[in-house]
Amino acid sequence: MIISIIVPVHNLENQITACLDSIYSQTFDKSNFEVLLILDSVTDNSESVIKQWHATRSDLNLRLLHTDCHSPGGARNVGLDNASGQYIAFVDGDDYLLNDGALNLLYNAVQGHNAVRVMTHGVNDARGNFSQRITLWLHFFSKRLIGDTRFREELIINEDFDFTKRIRSKPEYDEARLNTPLYFYNYDFKRMTDRISRVLQISRERKKQGLSSVYVEDEFYPERLNEVKKRFL
Repeated sequence: MIISIIVPVHNLENQITACLDSIYSQTFDKSNFEVLLILDSVTDNSESVIKQWHATRSDLNLRLLHTDCHSPGGARNVGLDNASGQYIAFVDGDDYLLNDGALNLLYNAVQGHNAVRVMTHGVNDARGNFSQRITLWLHFFSKRLIGDTRFREELIINEDFDFTKRIRSKPEYDEARLNTPLYFYNYDFKRMTDRISRVLQISRERKKQGLSSVYVEDEFYPERLNEVKKRFL
């Protein structure tokens, strides 16, 4: 297997088919990539939606895995532990690939390297432009480079930034860069600010108990989200 695509899924019955459609439309040989869908603490109809979708697309190598870790990082760890591909791509279940040739472009770019960084992406809200951030889904890694590095499951937010930063800090890290947008990020500003507010409140209470925060600092923060941080720290 050449590529493993890891997709964490938590209650995405209305979004997951768009993600799967974009993966299914890839021109990369379907016998050479797999899709690992990790259903994490799912309480909606995501699983049945996925199974119905796959019933008419059985040529796609799709694996359903289950976990109850309540964190995207933990779900991705399940994917990493079960991935058989030489290279790893991460796609969030409420996002999708923009370009039918995305996997071909990534695979061609990584030759002679062990990582690819995509420098731009599509987004539905200008506030969600994370091209300058060390963003997980804008990276493509060899499984050998990742090795035994895993996401910190205690982190609720910025777990992707933390993981990507640790991968990029490895002395053997060697990236190629692509300027073609391959990924569409469905950015929901209200959902993001509500999530950050909740995480910061949890972390503040944990700090009083002498416990660690459930997020890490990110060098890149949209200005309005930074205002949310100031209210709670």
